[in-house]
Formats: sequence, structure tokens, C-alpha cells
Amino acid sequence: MRHRLTVRELRIKRIEALYRLVFEKPARFIATGFLLAIFIGATLLYMPFAQTQPVSWIDCLFIATSAGTVTGLSTIDIGTSFNTFGELVIVALIQIGGLGFMTVALMLLSVLGKKIGLKQRILLQESLNLSGPGGTVRLVRNIVFTTLIVQFLGMLFLTFELYSTGDYRFGEALYYGFFHAVSAFNNAGFALWPDNLMQFEQNTAIVITIAALLMIGGLGFTTIADATEVKRWKRLALHSKIMIASLVIVNGIAWFSLMLFEWVSNEGGLYGRPFGEAMHVTFFQAVTTRTAGFNTIDLTTMAPISIGVMIILMYIGAGAASTGSGIKVTTVAVILADMWAFIVGKKETVILERTIDAFQIKKAYVVAITSFFFILLITALTILTNGHIPATALLFETVSAFGTVGLSLGVTTELNDAGKSLIMFMMLLGRVGSLTILFTVARQMDRKIRYPKEKLLIG
Repeated sequence: MRHRLTVRELRIKRIEALYRLVFEKPARFIATGFLLAIFIGATLLYMPFAQTQPVSWIDCLFIATSAGTVTGLSTIDIGTSFNTFGELVIVALIQIGGLGFMTVALMLLSVLGKKIGLKQRILLQESLNLSGPGGTVRLVRNIVFTTLIVQFLGMLFLTFELYSTGDYRFGEALYYGFFHAVSAFNNAGFALWPDNLMQFEQNTAIVITIAALLMIGGLGFTTIADATEVKRWKRLALHSKIMIASLVIVNGIAWFSLMLFEWVSNEGGLYGRPFGEAMHVTFFQAVTTRTAGFNTIDLTTMAPISIGVMIILMYIGAGAASTGSGIKVTTVAVILADMWAFIVGKKETVILERTIDAFQIKKAYVVAITSFFFILLITALTILTNGHIPATALLFETVSAFGTVGLSLGVTTELNDAGKSLIMFMMLLGRVGSLTILFTVARQMDRKIRYPKEKLLIG
């Protein structure tokens, strides 16, 4: 006779099934954690005591998603829509999104004196895209220490500069300095001013401070830890060398390109401006385009070719284990090195006298291609559902969401609910990673069957 399960036993089995569904794969757990943090944040923002004027649920969810994924896209002006409590909720989401909720969780466990097991280390490894679970506890401590120190210094510089202008009382300057230091270091791009940072276009102190916070946050925690410990170029890890080199090379190329297209070309928005002013604007825009959504210039005045350059920069993004997103600089470096190795007939892919593992090369191509197809798909769907908005602006918006950059050609507020939902998905995909999203639904397997090889005609 079959034993019939009681109501309590059925409930326990359902809970166990849900637990396995969520925790079976680290990627699935990470995605679930981000969704939960975003939902809680959106709920808090939707509460009347967080608002200064009525904000719809879809807009609260959009802002929470943008903050939790450290993007910076906004359908409303957060400075006038939310009170101090609402803005602090946004700051908390930015901090969690920048550090990664697994880093925050392990930090709390460490403070409470709890033991951090192998499962938690593997989850952090997956969250930060590390090569192995070793040294994760020390890395968490380094991440938290670096974050607090850099954000504190950034807050001091911004507070001093804002207070010195005479437009802010000390308390206001301190609060604004705190908010924008957190937003900048975590590459979020949220600002409490309606025009973002356009009023500070020629304020060198603010521009340099924000740019420095963006670049440090975009380098990646592992690179910062490696650089502070080793202090010698030859002994740095290959990843760190690539990240530091890219900071100079990619930003330098971007800066030169924007100067060429915006100041030299008569189609540019800076044409006719003094050389120093143009350098000021293009430098900041070159830095912020890769990782964060701050802007000191109206992007709609920029030349079309500059918009194209910015799309490429947003697609590339920052570094792995950083507060930025995109396909990551190391991905691009591996693909370019592999292409060059194939062209010159080398059997191995080498970067700075180090051979790259075949699995890492395959992963780089998969990340770049799947991200590209996601961008095409979401752009197409956004165009179909928002036909009243120019396609170029929607492509820019989608890539900005994927790179969690937060720059816009001024169309975010024009999106309908379907468009907002698609951009929210893209922001989540960009922060969590296209592979993580695919791993949450895909069943990985290694077939025992081997099939005969055959050559294809390629090229």
C-alpha cells in the first residue's frame, strides 16, 4: 500500500525542490540574488515615505534595476522624485550592485564570525569571475577595504569642492559628495542634478575626482589587490597587466578619437570651442563611456561617428571582477591575440610572453558572440515596441544598458512599459553576464559519444 504524504511533508518537498532549483548552480543563485535585491529595493522606492512625488511601480522597478546593476539609466529625475530615504535606498542598491551581493553577504558573515565554507567560496568565485575559490576571504576583505578608502577620499574631495563654490552648505556638500563618490566608484552614473554633471563641464577638480573614481572602480578589485601587493610590473599577473595597459591605451584612443570627431570635425558639438575646453570634455567622456553614465556634454549634439565610437566602448566595457560591465577588456585582448596568432600562423595564442589556455580563448569568443546576439535581439524587440523612437537611439540605449554604462541619447523617459522591461532585462544581463544567464537555464553536459571529424570550407 502506497504511503500518502502529509501536507507538511509535501510542503517540505516543495521547499527542497525550490532550494535545489535555486542553489543547484552558482550562476542561478547569483541571478536570483540580484533579482531579490532589486525587488526589495523597488518595493522600498515605491513606498510613499520614499517619494516626494508619485512614482509608478514600473519606474521604481526600473530605477532599482538600474541602481542594482550599477547602470545609471533613469526614466525619471531621482533628485526631485525621491527624498533622502529614497536616495539612500538607491545608494544601498548601488553599493550592493558594485560589490556584488555575494561579497556583501560574505563580508557580513565574516563580521559575525561565521565560517565561510567551500560552497560560499565557489559562489564568490562565480560572482567575480575568478579562476578558483582560493583566497576568496582575503579578497573580500581587500575589496571592502579598498571600497571604503577610495569612496571616503572621493567624498572628501567632492565635498570640499562643492562647499568651496559657495552654492552648498557644508551638510549639503557632504551628502552630495557621499552620494556621487559611491555612484562614481561603483560606475553607476547616477547624479542628483537634472543635467547630470553638465554644470561642472569645466570644473577640473570635480571632473578629475569623478574620472579617478571611475577608473579605479573599472580596473577591478583583483587588479587593485595585485598592484598594491606586488608593486612591480614584471611580477604582476597577466590580467592586471592587461587591465592597466588598457586604461592607458583604450582611454587614450577614445580621447584622441573624440577630439578628432568632436573638435576638429565641423560636425562635432565642440567645434569652434577653445582647445583646453574641448580636451576637458572629451577626456571625461572617454573615461565615462566605458563604464559609467556621467556626462558633461549633451550627447545629442555629438557627431554620429562619435556615437559609434561610444557604442564600441560601451560594448567593450571595463575589467573582470570590477564595478563595470561589458564583454570586458580581457575578452577583447584574448580575441585580438588569437586572431593575430591565426593570421601569422602561430599554434599558440600568446599575450605578454604568456600562453592563453584554449578554454579561455573559447570562452572569450562565446562571451563576445552571445553578448552581441543579445544586443541585436533586444534592440530589435525594443524597436518593434517603441517605433516612435529612432532606431539609432534605441541601439545606443540597449548597448548602454548591456555595458551598465547609463548614457542615453535622451530617450529613456520616452520608453513605454515594454521598452522599459526590455532595457531592465539588458541591464541585468550586462551586470550578471550573458553566460551566467544562459547557465541558469542550460543543462551542461559532456557527451561520451565522439563523432568523426570533417573539414568545412570557411572564408
